[in-house]
Amino acid sequence: MKRLSYLMIAAAMIAAVNACSKTASGKEAEISTEAPATEPESEITHAHLVVNGSCEMCKKRIESAAGAVAGVASAEWDGEAQELHLNFDAAETSLEAVSKAIAQAGHDTGLDKALGDVYNALPGCCKYR
Repeated sequence: MKRLSYLMIAAAMIAAVNACSKTASGKEAEISTEAPATEPESEITHAHLVVNGSCEMCKKRIESAAGAVAGVASAEWDGEAQELHLNFDAAETSLEAVSKAIAQAGHDTGLDKALGDVYNALPGCCKYR
């Protein structure tokens, strides 16, 4: 008998909660127990890549090629050290993808070599081989 009373009380409470969840217009209110969706924070990776070049035109070309890759936050080439300082979102791109883009622009990297015809098309002051 007590069990039946508890079930009736529970049913009455559920009905009361359901009735309270109605708005004045008669539509059910939306109640969300989930945390609001947020974008996962991107993780910026810093890397160094050997990139051959010889002048300021090379610097612009190398940095432009690297910067054109989706996910690259910054790229700065140090001509004296022949090294590219790179910050990128590892979820969007990789060091290998940036290296390939630079090689396609005519510059050898520590990972990829520029094709001969692309390298030969560079201005004379940009020849480093």
